[in-house]
Amino acid sequence: MTIRLILRKKEFELEGKSVQVKQAYELLNLSPEAHLMVRNGELLNENDWLRDGDEVKIVAVISGGAAGEEKGRAE
Repeated sequence: MTIRLILRKKEFELEGKSVQVKQAYELLNLSPEAHLMVRNGELLNENDWLRDGDEVKIVAVISGGAAGEEKGRAE
């Protein structure tokens, strides 16, 4: 079996019995600052281990907003 990683509509497979999350980011050339890994609804950190048979969703982190604009502020 393999470890299956899903990013948007792309699927990646890692061979092996286990790999650490931070190693998976490196193997996929992804930045941990810009992506999150989720397994069974649980957010994983870089020190967690992915195991044979795991299916993990990779979520791109999006941030932003209008610069200098504060909602609800009275002038």
